[in-house]
This record gives sequence, C-alpha cells and structure tokens, in this order.
Amino acid sequence: MLKIMVVDDESIVIESIKYIIEKNFNDVMLVGVAYSGREAIEKAESIKPDVIFMDIKMPGINGIDAIKEIKQILPNVQIIILSACEQFEYAKEAVNLGVSEYLLKPVNRSKMIEIIRHAAINHEEAKARRKRELDLKEKYEQVLPILEHGLIYAILLNEDYNEQIKNYKRLLDINEEKGFIITFEIGEGRENGNIIGSSVLSQNFYHKMRDVIKSELNCVVGPAMLNRIIVYVPVSAAEDDYQVRLETVRTTESILEKLTQKIKTGIRVGIGSTKSDNENLLISFSESLRALKYANEREIIHIDDIPEEQQLPDADCVEKRIKMLLESVSSGDIKESIALFIQIYDELCENRENSTEFIKGRLLELIVMLHRLANDYQIEGNEIFQNNDYLREYLSINDKQIIKSWCIRRIEAITGGIKNAKTNRCHYLAAAAKEYIDKHFNEEISLEDVSRAVNLSPQYFSRFFKQETGENFIDYLTQVRINKAIELLKDKNHTIKEVCFMIGYNDPNYFSRIFKKVTGYSPSEQRY
Repeated sequence: MLKIMVVDDESIVIESIKYIIEKNFNDVMLVGVAYSGREAIEKAESIKPDVIFMDIKMPGINGIDAIKEIKQILPNVQIIILSACEQFEYAKEAVNLGVSEYLLKPVNRSKMIEIIRHAAINHEEAKARRKRELDLKEKYEQVLPILEHGLIYAILLNEDYNEQIKNYKRLLDINEEKGFIITFEIGEGRENGNIIGSSVLSQNFYHKMRDVIKSELNCVVGPAMLNRIIVYVPVSAAEDDYQVRLETVRTTESILEKLTQKIKTGIRVGIGSTKSDNENLLISFSESLRALKYANEREIIHIDDIPEEQQLPDADCVEKRIKMLLESVSSGDIKESIALFIQIYDELCENRENSTEFIKGRLLELIVMLHRLANDYQIEGNEIFQNNDYLREYLSINDKQIIKSWCIRRIEAITGGIKNAKTNRCHYLAAAAKEYIDKHFNEEISLEDVSRAVNLSPQYFSRFFKQETGENFIDYLTQVRINKAIELLKDKNHTIKEVCFMIGYNDPNYFSRIFKKVTGYSPSEQRY
C-alpha cells in the first residue's frame, strides 16, 4: 500500500487529488493532509508517508523549507512539487533537494495518475532494494566473524605477508599497510555461573567481549583460544608509531573498563609493536604474549613499556621452536615434529612462573594452528580428524603428562596425515602430467607447458617429476614418442619422414638418431 500525504493551503487542490486517488487506485491511500509547511513537518514525522505532494507557496514556512526539514526526518520519502509558479529557481532548488516530480496547477488528471503510478513503482523498487541491502548486510554480518577468524589464523600460520593474508584483507576491505596484535587474557572467574579462564569461553561471553572491542577499535577480532582473544589492528602507513601506541593504550583502557563492568573476572592485555606488511606479524603476536607476562590483573602492557634488558629470553626461544615445528609438520617429518614439540613442552614447564592453565593455553594455540594446517591439506579418513570437538576433549584434561601425551598423539596424526596427503597429491600430479604428455606428445611441448598444466613452477615440477617417475621430463617424453613411432612404423603406408612429423619431431635425421639411441636400431631396421 502506497501512503500519500497532500500539503496545500487550497482545499480544492486537496479534494481533487483525493478524488483522483479514490477513483483510480486500490493500492494507494491518502493518509494525511496539511494546510501549511509547519503542519506538514509535524504530520510527516508521525504518519511517515511514502509520497508527499507539496505546494510551494504557503503561509508561514513555505514548501521548499518544509521539504528541507522533512528530508532530514524521512530521507527516502518521494516529494512531488505542486505549484502555480513556473519560476525556474523553484524548480532548480527542488531538484537539489531530491524532488521526484514538478507538477503545475491546475492539476491535470491524466498527469496525476501517471505520476502516482510512477511513484508506486519507485516505492516498490526502493523496498526491494532496501530488502536486498538488508539481506546482504545480514549475510555479511554472519560471515564477518568467519573472515576475521580466517585472517587471524592466516597471520599466525604464515611467516610472510602472502596471498592468503592479502585475500582476507581484501574481503574485509582492509587497505592499511601496517598493523599490530593485541592479546586479551581472561583470568579465573565466573560468568553466569560458569567458570571461565580454565576453559574455552562461552559463546555469550565471547560475543560480549567482541562487541565491546569492536565498538572502540577499528580491528579484526579473532576466535577465543582457551582464555585468550587475539585482535589485529590495521594502521595507516602515514600514522606515527608512537602516537598509535599512545592512542591504542588509551583506547584499550576504555575497553578494559567496559569489559570489567560486564564480566566479573580479571583481564590482562598485552600489545605488540606495529609492523608493516612486509614484516612478520607473528613478531607482534609474540611481543603481545611477552607483554602479558608483565601485566597484572586489569592491566595493559605495551611491549615498548618493558625495558629491553627485562624482556624474558625464553619467549623468543619457544616462538622459534614453534615456527620450526610448523615447518616440520608441513614437511611430513613425524620424528622431528615430535622431538620439537617435546622441546617446546619442556621449556614451558621449566619456567616455574608458568601455571598449568598457561601451558594449556600456549599448547592449545599450537594445536589449533596445526589443525588449521591439516584442514588446508583436507586430511580425511583418520579417526582423530573425525572428532571436531577436540577442544572440549583437550580442555577436560588437567594432568600435564596426559596433556603431553594427547598433544603428541595429535601431532603424530596431523604430521602423518599431511605426509600422506602430499604423497597422494604427488601421485595425482604425476599422473596428470603423464596424461598431458600422452595427449600432446605430437606437439612442440616443453617443460614449461606441462608444469603450467599441473599448476607447478617449472623448477619444482622438474624435481618432483624425477622423484615420482624415476626419469626426467625429456626422457619420459622421448620414450612416449619412440613407443608411438614403433607402433606407427608397423604401418608401411607411413613413410619414416611422416612418422617423424606424426610424433612431434621436425627433423627426420634427429628422429633417426634418437630412435636408434633408445631402441638400439634405426627406424628402417625397425620396419624390416
């Protein structure tokens, strides 16, 4: 139903429009009339019409000024000017105000009907457009946390600023060239009767924190990992790092104050330094964890607030070993992966300041990273990956030795799964490369052509093909061609020259030399 309001100081105009509406439209309703600009403003705010027919010349507030006020209240309302004045300045100002039509008095019935129909079409189109926009916004809001979590995981898993991070930033419309990491750590306490800090945060609790953080900071909020939430804050290249640091601490103080009002537990915050895109954001994350070690309950520590001589040396060592472990798991080396994990575990346990919950938190971050790697390789078939509720299983363990055994079993399964996945992928790519060669052997194909077909670099493909087949690319191609030549030579309707061209060689003499080198005899001897 299209709702119309008519504003005119002449009753005859209002009655005319009312009559036209009643006689010609079933889905249009006259919801209000006004005889002055002031009355129009007051009624428009209460009845919220879709279309307003507005007279220009009225006592008190004129039509133009009334439109200005109404547009502030109802920016999407359609305005149709009614005027006996054919003065250009009115029309010009009306256009600037976003007026839909300019109708001269006396009102022409046919023109009025046309204008109302057009307004109805515009109204329905606007409704449909707003619905699409709302649907898109709703869908984006639903997928936004997934994209944000993906970016955080990509930062934690990649040493370099790579395509994966670029893609996530593009999807999140992040154009800034620098950024840093903030880590929020929640201490022991209770939220709605549930213990927090020793388990993964409840969704309700997580969303409370996420909403507060995003209301204060232009940032990306990562997932809850045990008792931590990792936040990435993009920074413009033009901004001064020191000023960013000061402003971030002030903003985080405001966040901390709001969070402590909502949840009855201690929160500590560690902030890493700003890094450019060509630097490693993992460093900023590591710095935020080191800063946490110096933060008391409800305290914020920036890494630059810690004197360099006081910074804990073991943190860097653990982070380096974690990086080495990720590389080892990616390569499929089970023995080395387990050895590195044991070193990481022992170093965490040797520091007496590290509580069991802290160790669980650090190891959980590592396990989540490793599962992310496993997902990238689409590992299937192993029972350990069929249980998606591994976080709950992990958090139920409180004995450090059992934690150690559980993690070793996970790492062994993930590393072995990646090794098998890479092996299967190699077999598949080798088969695909052979298939391509078998189909195109009679063309002038090169190593670059085949590597492009299987989406590998020529250098890597050359090594990989040799490892998988036991022979290099050119030897395999030659053997395929010679095998085909032997078959063709059996048909005496083909000359040796024709056979040469049919298998992809352009020089019959060269073909004869290669044929004899491979078979031990010449093409003519093969035929007889």
